[in-house]
Amino acid sequence: MNYQQNFRLSAAEKASKIGNTLEAMKCYDLAIQEAEENGNIHGQALAAELAGVFYLSLQMPKIAKLYLTESHSCYQHCGAKSQAETLESKYPNLIKKFVFLNNNIYINNDLHYHQNLEHLVQERTSELSQALEYLKSTQNQLVESEKMAALGGLVAGIAHEINTPIGIGIAAASLLAEKVTKFCDIYSNGQIKRSELEKFLDTALQSSNMILTNLTRAADLIHSFKEVAVDQSSELKRTFPVKKYLEEILTSLTPKLRTTKHKIEIHCPDNILLDSYPGVLCQIVTNLIMNSLIHAYDPNDEGVIAFDLQLDGDLLVFEYTDDGKGISPDNLSKIFQPFFTTKRGQGGTGLGLHIIYNLVHQKLQGTIQCQSQLGCGTKFLIKIPT
Repeated sequence: MNYQQNFRLSAAEKASKIGNTLEAMKCYDLAIQEAEENGNIHGQALAAELAGVFYLSLQMPKIAKLYLTESHSCYQHCGAKSQAETLESKYPNLIKKFVFLNNNIYINNDLHYHQNLEHLVQERTSELSQALEYLKSTQNQLVESEKMAALGGLVAGIAHEINTPIGIGIAAASLLAEKVTKFCDIYSNGQIKRSELEKFLDTALQSSNMILTNLTRAADLIHSFKEVAVDQSSELKRTFPVKKYLEEILTSLTPKLRTTKHKIEIHCPDNILLDSYPGVLCQIVTNLIMNSLIHAYDPNDEGVIAFDLQLDGDLLVFEYTDDGKGISPDNLSKIFQPFFTTKRGQGGTGLGLHIIYNLVHQKLQGTIQCQSQLGCGTKFLIKIPT
């Protein structure tokens, strides 16, 4: 097996383990194609076998059958009978149908072999095209569903949060209106006293300050909500100040964070600008925080969640850390897989980190890594082009 094919297979296996299905599909097919073009039949057989096992893990036996049959054919053609027989014994229901046909073909010349492979490739291509479209559609639906769920939660939280300052503002305005009416009556009757004037002015000043403070608070919440909600519901790319936008995201998450005892820290220069997709960044930050709240801490814990951002050449280096429970070594390699969660039925969907991985790699063209130890917290290191 040449270096390039070995690299393709390693990339395919890695993508498969972390749940990046589309990348795994592409790498397996490239490995098979490169082996076939180089006349490396044994390498083609191995790549097709690994691809077949991969599709079986996705519960796609029809596609797996095509790959395993191709692998079986290649093993027979290059004289690796023991490996062909091993496949027959492991997957009798998937290969048995073709054994007699293959045996007859290899008694004849190579033309039959290539004709059979061509037929298998055509079948495989047709099945893969349908499967790829289905997976893309499913993935888009999952991402959109998670996005709209987050947006719905944001709307409900902000609506509840705005209700408090608006309610206080209305109460203060009502009190002020009542006092102004009484003061006008006293003034019109010519019965005003200095003490009553001072009392009225004091009430008016306090009420005005209360109204201004609470309406300003509501206005800030609405502003943050508008910025975040519009970005979350659109795919527009624009240039924005990273620190300020991060603060707006956290403001929009106030209803959720207020119920915890955690401290949020932001370490980021004020002058960093990012020409990217703010809605994507918002979803990444939101999912990271929700992941920590669900998995890293118990309800009464007091933790520290920190954002550290800095420029490294043309890259924005984004570190997100929490000092929570950490992740076990067994689970660390699975966290980006779709539907993997240790909190099934307790608020975990298994999609949060999977969506983050896809957004970072596919939308932002960046990379993400996770470092964690049990009892020592978790760090996510994200690098994206500016």
